[in-house]
Amino acid sequence: MGDDLPDFDTLLAMHRENPESLEKLRRRLTRKLLRSAPDSNRQRLEGLQFRIEMELQRATNPTARCIRMSDMMHDSFARLNHCLQHPLDEVNARHNRPKADILPMKARRARPSKSH
Repeated sequence: MGDDLPDFDTLLAMHRENPESLEKLRRRLTRKLLRSAPDSNRQRLEGLQFRIEMELQRATNPTARCIRMSDMMHDSFARLNHCLQHPLDEVNARHNRPKADILPMKARRARPSKSH
C-alpha cells in the first residue's frame, strides 16, 4: 500500500488545492486495504469503516473530522482497557444476555407466475 501513498508535500498540496482528490485517494486506499484483509476480519473491518464514514459525514470541517476520529479511538481504547482490567464483566454480560428461541420456518412453495 505504501507505493500508492504520495509523499507528505503532495498530500498537503492536494489538501490545499484539490481536497476532493485527496478524499478520492483516501477512499481508494481504504477499499484496497479492506480487500486485502483476511476473510476472517473483513466483515468487522467493513463495519468499522462504515461507522467511520458516518462520523466523518457528520463533521463540518477538517478539525471536527479529526476530533471525531480521535474520540472514536479513545472510546475504543477505554473499552479495551476496561476489558483488560475487568475481564469477568464481559464474560458475565455475555452470559446474562436475554436468550431467544429460534423457530423453524417451513419452506414456501413458489407461486406460479401470472402471464399476461
